[in-house]
Amino acid sequence: MSRILMRAAFCIVLVSTGFVAFGQQKDSDSIGDRVDRGVRAVESRLRETWGDVKKATHRMTVQGRVYARVYWDKALADSTIQIESKDKGVILLKGSVSSPEARRRAVELSDSTVGVNETIDQLGIAPNKEK
Repeated sequence: MSRILMRAAFCIVLVSTGFVAFGQQKDSDSIGDRVDRGVRAVESRLRETWGDVKKATHRMTVQGRVYARVYWDKALADSTIQIESKDKGVILLKGSVSSPEARRRAVELSDSTVGVNETIDQLGIAPNKEK
């Protein structure tokens, strides 16, 4: 999730900074000066944006972190998983997944999430829907 946010932020910052840098040009500026000024502005905005992303991640609850990891995992795209947070970093996974591998992946993602001390697996394996 953070990669997508960073890519989007980078693109937005790059385009907007390009407009700003070329809008602030002086007659005596060389192309190199304008590019340098634009790159410095992009770097500054990226640092600010990355700082905002890091703060948002730290503010997320353990349940939110697990949800984000499970939701964005392609191997679990066709799964129906409910995530509950219990006391002391315990996460309860309920619902259904498509295969034993998907079940292991969901538990692995939960277990490896920062703040999770234990994962209780109550996931079932849904029958194949192939015709």
